[in-house]
Amino acid sequence: MKHVRFCLMIPAMSLLGVSGAALADSITPSSQTEIQDARGQSVRDRARPGYDAVGIRAGAFLILPKVDVSETYNDNIYATDTNEDSDFITAVSPQIDIKSLWSRHALNFNAGLSKYWYNDHVSENRLDWNVGADGRLDVLRDTFFTGGVDYRQAHEDRGSPNSPSAAAEPTEYNLFDASLGLNQRFNRVTARLTGTYDNYDYKDAPQVGGGTLDQDFRDRDEYLGALRVGYDVSPDTNVYVQGSLNKRSYDETTPTDRSSDGYAAVVGSEFKLSRLAEGGLYVGYQHQDYDSANFSSTSGIAYGANVNWFVTTLTTVRFSASSTIDETIDPAASGYTAQMVGIGIDHELLRNLVLSGDIGYENDDFGDNPREDDIYSALIGASYLLNQNFAVGINYGFIDRNSNLPGRDYTQNRVGITVRGQL
Repeated sequence: MKHVRFCLMIPAMSLLGVSGAALADSITPSSQTEIQDARGQSVRDRARPGYDAVGIRAGAFLILPKVDVSETYNDNIYATDTNEDSDFITAVSPQIDIKSLWSRHALNFNAGLSKYWYNDHVSENRLDWNVGADGRLDVLRDTFFTGGVDYRQAHEDRGSPNSPSAAAEPTEYNLFDASLGLNQRFNRVTARLTGTYDNYDYKDAPQVGGGTLDQDFRDRDEYLGALRVGYDVSPDTNVYVQGSLNKRSYDETTPTDRSSDGYAAVVGSEFKLSRLAEGGLYVGYQHQDYDSANFSSTSGIAYGANVNWFVTTLTTVRFSASSTIDETIDPAASGYTAQMVGIGIDHELLRNLVLSGDIGYENDDFGDNPREDDIYSALIGASYLLNQNFAVGINYGFIDRNSNLPGRDYTQNRVGITVRGQL
């Protein structure tokens, strides 16, 4: 589930495990990166002429269509502690990206869907889809606007901390999000003002044994505004301070009002250390106050990191970390603090064969509720690029959740293969 994060939250999907279709995203790198010196570039971002998608030129736009077909074996599809059920899942995921090729400004479109078929447990079949656009408006040499909109139908993974255990089918929701940003440079001083809006609309889910689980109490609007001021200490290194405010407003306020207001303040840096490493990191403080007197405030350290270490031209080590205050459906908790750390490695064994591995740890602390979850994960895979139009990926993923509440533990193993076709 997508969450509005404080400040610059770092994606950490490898910590929680992902579907075979999502794993396929790493099969081929960005195809439009210009050929450069491989030193100081990550294995994933490097251009591979002869293997990268060429796309279809349409005037001032480039169209990049692709489709992934995957087969995954999951030995615990319901993410349960006992009575585990396994199944084979077939997924078909077409996607199209349209990118502008203008010298100034930018306008991009994207759309995709993922259809999942379970061999034995057809009630788990689902369809996810999304459509969106983003762009950049160059006003002056040192002034530009950014913005984007996205609408999607998605589902909640069975292993999610908020997945209802009594749901007979995965919980579906619709998400609309929009963002707008103003970026300004004053010589070495940089400033960025951003605002985002998210609307969550959850669908009722069938209940095990009959009946319906009402999920309307989770519908909400989330607003986030942030101001960052930075300074270029060198052409490749910017240090900054950032403050952000958020408001989470729930449609239903009875029997419990989960609406809240929060803030965060961090200091950080985005950098590139010659040909050794690049990325960003930050640390600070975050706080969330809840409208209901039944919930105490949640606060603590805010941090994030997303760093690539270029060990050699053929090997990249990735570091990631984040700490966020997220929403929960637990009636005894106001929210939960998710702290995640991960490390991954990509090695280019051959020009068209990349090996990858990730390990991760997450701690979910539910504050008012005594519940606390520790989640360990691992992922290994290989991507073989056949030519400009086809690639194959194989992967194995493991996830283990240990909770201090009975019935919340689970262990899950996934093995998958994905074939990608692209133009």
